Amino acid sequence: MQTLNTLQAQMPSNRKFGWFFAGLFALSACYFLYTGVRVTGALLAVLAVLVSITTIWAPDRLTSFNNAWFQIGLLLGKIVSPIVLGTIFFLLIAPVGILTRLAGRDPLRLKPGNTDTYWIERTPPGPQPESFKNQF
Repeated sequence: MQTLNTLQAQMPSNRKFGWFFAGLFALSACYFLYTGVRVTGALLAVLAVLVSITTIWAPDRLTSFNNAWFQIGLLLGKIVSPIVLGTIFFLLIAPVGILTRLAGRDPLRLKPGNTDTYWIERTPPGPQPESFKNQF
């Protein structure tokens, strides 16, 4: 488990966090002003300006917000990753494996056979052993 010090080392700086959210609020304000929702657009524009001013003159005041946002991201990562990977496995990988077995295919040649060796003869034969000397 990671300690608080290693988590803080991975967190973005307060300035990066502030500029990111100022840009996010500004883009959202432009969208709402463009679509005609003027009150929401104006509030987001004011919020973008306030976050920009805080980022320039007092980035330390953004520490608690930065930490909270980081913790939300960690929580979402713990929830979303297993769901996405499980979905990929059960909807893609498992059906392909089941269909492959039902078709009788054995690409790794794991079924026991009536042979003395499991070596696979290459035709044509591979490179000569002397060609592997002085590789570097």
